[in-house]
Amino acid sequence: MLMRVPTVDPKRDKLIRHFEKKLAYFQRIPSHRREDEAADEGEATCRSMLAELRAPRSGARDDASSTRRLDAWLDAIEENGSDQG
Repeated sequence: MLMRVPTVDPKRDKLIRHFEKKLAYFQRIPSHRREDEAADEGEATCRSMLAELRAPRSGARDDASSTRRLDAWLDAIEENGSDQG
């Protein structure tokens, strides 16, 4: 019986750690500051990105397009300086 070995993707693992850290940050924001910090939106975005990153991969084409979307999103964050949590 052949067992399939999961592929190691350090970039994907780094993104998962990043979004887990950001999710924890947004969850720690007290209720009276959540609106000012856009915590609900940030938390929803982190959950969405984590779900996409943790989803089983269906093929190389899907992985490449998903990685490009994530890369573009992270580039936009770095350019705008909006990732300060």
